[in-house]
Amino acid sequence: MRTKILAALALALLAGCATPPPPAPGSAASKIVPMGDFKNIEVGAIRVARENGFLTVKAQLSNTSSRNRTLYYRFAWLGNDGFPVADEETWKTLPLYGSQSVVLPGIAPVPRATDFRIEVNTP
Repeated sequence: MRTKILAALALALLAGCATPPPPAPGSAASKIVPMGDFKNIEVGAIRVARENGFLTVKAQLSNTSSRNRTLYYRFAWLGNDGFPVADEETWKTLPLYGSQSVVLPGIAPVPRATDFRIEVNTP
């Protein structure tokens, strides 16, 4: 009896430690790179267009918690080879109130940008 309880407890602990699978390539979540704790932030639709030769991005993020959060973010603009084509952006601060959704806008600083990554951090 004691062995069965210990085995069940060990399985429960191992299941709790399992890491979630990585996001599917090309999905909206694959464009977001968490640089720390990213709990209670949900990635919504990401729209990408080319306007006047520059890549533009609008990404929806939602705070799924009722508590206010502060989000730090920056865009990394990439070329065809996956390497950065522009200088590293500075971190921007965005307050996310409880249950709020926001749209992060971004415009590539150079026309060579063909892809992007959004780096996010929440303290």
